[in-house]
Amino acid sequence: TSVAARARVVAVSVHYRCAPEHPLPAAYDDSWTALRWVVAGGAGEPWLAGHGDLARVFLAGDSAGGNIAHYLAMRAGAEGLGAEVEGAVLTHPYFWGADPVGKESADPWFRAKMEAMWRFVCPSSEKGVEDPWVNPTAEGAPSLAGLGCRRVLVCVAEKDVLSERGRHYYEALRGSGWPGVVEMVESEGEEHVFHLFNSTCDKAKEMMDRLVAFLNRGC
Repeated sequence: TSVAARARVVAVSVHYRCAPEHPLPAAYDDSWTALRWVVAGGAGEPWLAGHGDLARVFLAGDSAGGNIAHYLAMRAGAEGLGAEVEGAVLTHPYFWGADPVGKESADPWFRAKMEAMWRFVCPSSEKGVEDPWVNPTAEGAPSLAGLGCRRVLVCVAEKDVLSERGRHYYEALRGSGWPGVVEMVESEGEEHVFHLFNSTCDKAKEMMDRLVAFLNRGC
């Protein structure tokens, strides 16, 4: 991928099971299994063992993938992984909640639609959009201070309906007592995952530059 080429990193893409055939937590479980496989040395996979650096493991994802990256970092912090996670990149992460945050829309129809989307991917959730899986700052959610990585980059897009959640996550992590370093980059005038549809636009290039710098810091 372009990220792997620019940052000169080894990328492992997880083909996790998806809803509705496989509702959550299937995607979380598949991603955790893949992460454990990586830190164990790729079960003897010579290319990964020969080119990967297990002292610099990063988690990254767009939209739902950003949500999963957060889940993995929290689980790594709670359970241990056998390797340190250097950082996590949450690009336009899919988070939500029952009550609006920041400038988020309070329109009942819109919020009901967003809640229905969560029920579709996680029908077993008893707390709905107040489930910590989709709302990391919900009442009773595990403290973000337990995030199991050293650095976090949160990317938001100004016109994305999820942008306020990304900002809220950034501020909550900053104030949680977590000992790591969190950064945020905002792409003005852009929509959700715009960079996947137009990777050559100026804003996508700017975001790529920040991502590459984040991954390469300390090398």
